[in-house]
Amino acid sequence: MKRVNFVAGLLFFVMILSGSSAVAAGDAVSVLSGNSLTELGNYQITELESETIGNETVRKFQIEYENGNAPIIVFLNERKRCNDFIVRSNVMEVQYVCKKSGFGATTITNSDFRMLPEQTNNMFLSQEALSRQEKIVNSQVSVEKALGLIACYYPGLLKNIQNISAN
Repeated sequence: MKRVNFVAGLLFFVMILSGSSAVAAGDAVSVLSGNSLTELGNYQITELESETIGNETVRKFQIEYENGNAPIIVFLNERKRCNDFIVRSNVMEVQYVCKKSGFGATTITNSDFRMLPEQTNNMFLSQEALSRQEKIVNSQVSVEKALGLIACYYPGLLKNIQNISAN
């Protein structure tokens, strides 16, 4: 457990150092970028137009990796106390949530947000990696920090990162 916390802290520190943020003048769309510290390389996160899923309007983001073959989509379900981030690639989906105990990954619990069949998700999702990412940080995080953490940690959930990297 100490090793996981150390690695998470180190990744977070490197992400903060390497990531930058810029907001286009007069535009609400923000762009975040940094290094994922994976074979996917640098990432860029762009906010897209909000989308309605079920009865809820959620913010939508796209993560593009320099060595990725398809973007990752992140839906932000803003709640009073905390936020849920539904993260979806072409092969797998999970959610990152914040709780009193911290911020981490879990399977999608709200069926309105689930799009991929459970069998497909299970073929690509590493349950071992998911359990290691159950708590990435011990505190609540801002939307910007959460998106950066997701960009760095999500690729680690794949059984084979080649599924979202360019060949």
